[in-house]
Amino acid sequence: MTSLVLLRHGESTANAGDVFAGQRDVPLTPAGIREARAAAATLAGWRPAVVHTSPLVRAADTAVLVRDLLAPDVAVTHRSALVERHYGVLQGLRRADARVRFGPEAVARWRRTPHGLPPGGESLATVYERLRPYWHEGLLPLLESGRSVLVVAHGNSLRMLLAHVSGLDLAEASAVEIATAAPLRPEVRLPAR
Repeated sequence: MTSLVLLRHGESTANAGDVFAGQRDVPLTPAGIREARAAAATLAGWRPAVVHTSPLVRAADTAVLVRDLLAPDVAVTHRSALVERHYGVLQGLRRADARVRFGPEAVARWRRTPHGLPPGGESLATVYERLRPYWHEGLLPLLESGRSVLVVAHGNSLRMLLAHVSGLDLAEASAVEIATAAPLRPEVRLPAR
């Protein structure tokens, strides 16, 4: 049976420290490793034919941990389009410090509105556009051919991938909460051909 599972990486050191990681490469915490294994247990009995991941270590390590328990013979393929959003001036800052420095309204707008743009960073709309070729040329053909796919990435890249996969508008997708290592099985809306 064809299916798609989207999975945010397990807890990272940045998550644990309430820090904007963005495209910084931060590792999983011991809790994040346990979360990844628990996600695999939740998916027990399902076997992905394909595993795609962001190349950032927190996602790549989660992908390997889950793959090893579900389908150890399947290769894990890094896809640069899945990398987390670049947070610009926010990267490396604790969320509380960012709110003090830039104001809570600005930080909220930059984080969760489609066109909110932290200085030096990417908007969610930019991430959506970055994912367009991956959706049309990388993921969609696999799903149309009947293959089951596991995609392991980050909160923002998964939100914007959901917009492509499920037909959500950018505002709806921006508001989706995605917990660490909690498998999502979105309804896939295949485009009419």
